[in-house]
Parts: sequence; C-alpha cells; structure tokens
Amino acid sequence: MILKSIIIHQIKKEAGATNNTEVYKTTSVLDKNNTSVKKIINSLEESFSKKTLKRAKFSEDGFKNKINNFNNINIIDSSSTLIDDLQARINGIPQAKGGYLVFAEYTTNQDFLAVFLVRNTDGSKLTASAGSWDLDTTQYLDVEHFAMGAKINLTILNSQSSDRYISLIKGNTDISGYFEAWIGIDDAKQENKDAKALYNISTNINLPEGMTDRDNLKKMIFDYVKGRSDKIVNLHELSQYIYNDRDYISNYCQNNEIDIDGEFKINNSNLKRFYTISATVNGIALSAPRSSFNEDMISFIDGKVIINSAELVQRLQEEMNSSIDE
Repeated sequence: MILKSIIIHQIKKEAGATNNTEVYKTTSVLDKNNTSVKKIINSLEESFSKKTLKRAKFSEDGFKNKINNFNNINIIDSSSTLIDDLQARINGIPQAKGGYLVFAEYTTNQDFLAVFLVRNTDGSKLTASAGSWDLDTTQYLDVEHFAMGAKINLTILNSQSSDRYISLIKGNTDISGYFEAWIGIDDAKQENKDAKALYNISTNINLPEGMTDRDNLKKMIFDYVKGRSDKIVNLHELSQYIYNDRDYISNYCQNNEIDIDGEFKINNSNLKRFYTISATVNGIALSAPRSSFNEDMISFIDGKVIINSAELVQRLQEEMNSSIDE
C-alpha cells in the first residue's frame, strides 16, 4: 500500500443525545510516513476486507455534491466539508454516536479514498496537538471498534467502467442508514450481475483441496443456495462452506477486482446455471446437469441434440407402451 494522505477528525456525541454534537476538525494531514499512522490504515484496511460489503455507486447527493474533483482531491478541504455535513445529519438522530473519522487516500493495485468511523473507547483517546494529533498517541486509536466504513475506488470512478466503485460495510441496523445517506449511494440492486459474477468466479477460482472436478464446485454452490429458503448468498458463509475459510472468496474478489456484492439473492433462473441446463421448445423439454453435456452423454452434432442413453430409450419406450395399453 502507498499511503498518499490521511487526516482524522472527531465527532463528539453520546447515544441518546440530540442537537449537541461537537466536532474537532484538524487542519493538517498526518505524517504518511509515520509507522503508527501506516499501522492504523493497514489495520483498518484488513478489518474492512473481513466485513460483509455491499457495492454501490453515488446518487446525486452526498459525497458527489461535496467533492468537486475526484481526480484531484484536496483531503483537508473535502474532509472538512464532509464532517460539517455529517454533524448536521446526526444532530437529530438520538441513536447515532460519535467517533473518529479517518479519511485516507491510498493506492494498492488501484487508487482509493477510504472513510472509516472508529468509535470512542477508553483506549482510543488521541491527544490534540496544533490542529492535528500527537503522532506518538495515534497507536491508541482502537481499530477493533471500527464501526462503519466505505472505500471509493477512484480508478473505476474516474474511468468509463460500468462497475460499482463504492464498497461499504453492510449495516445490520437502521442506525447505519445515516452513514449511507451521508455518502449518498444509489442502492439499486444488481442481483443478475452479482449472480453472473459468482458463476464466473466458480469457473476460475482454485478448486478446494482434494476436489478435481469443477462441476463439483458449482454443485456445492447450487446446494448451498438451494438449501436456503431466502436464496441469499453471503460470500463469507459460502467461502466457509466450500473452503473452510470465510475470507477465501472475498480475498479472491479483491485481488482480481471483481464487482460483486458481499450478500445478494439468487433467483432460480440464475441458480440453475450452476448445475442444470434446461430448455423447452415445441413442447419438448430437456433438463440435465451441466456435467451431462459431453460427447459421451449429451452432445450437439450438425444442429441436432444427441443423447447417448440406452436406459433413457428404454424408459421412453415403456412410457409409450404404457399409454397404448391404457
């Protein structure tokens, strides 16, 4: 990781309170070469990647209205404007709590602007110093109490790609809604795109240890989803089910820059791609596992479907004879 700039502001607000939010805005960036500062960002980045993430794009409000140029971000001015906006938003939300807002611009394989909200704890009392923070105490920022966060992929945002460029922690309560509203996201679901991405992953990702047939991997995904009444795929849970490692699939997606939601629903039409192929034409229906479509069982020759199964022929003849006898 190449850290370009980092600044930390503080919002002071206790849960249950309204209209008394205070803000400590720093006026200078932290030393990006400081070991403690680098440790904070690396720890937050690692923690973020282990969360269930949702993918989105900007709506017409939020960050898009506050940052004039995503190609050249002034992190001091932009973060100052954004912290004022957040203060106004949470003043009237009793459940909202304050914390440290970490804004960081950095490069891994692509360029990112990240925002992390770290809760106040007894172990995370930074010491204010001349409009910034005493670097010797930044090690006490308690990243274990990292509550909310978002990463904006600036490389994708500033390109012509149609991929979603925002990754943010999928909140489990309505309280996190103010964080999403502050960022300003287009929350339109793209479940067909997510299902297609998962199928592509199943075609390219390394097979689990001991597995030699890729169709078996796809069947495991099929069985995982089929066994859930809500048909919801959680990448961490699926990864644990297949690889006995909850982060394996998410790490693969991150390393290969794959646009996929951390949790999404798969409908039956998309699900059957993982295991079965089916079609109905002129009243004739054919449905079979994908693994059956090979030269030994079901093949396509000169525009014809060839089924090599003496047992199927026998069963069909029995059905025909039975109908005649009746």
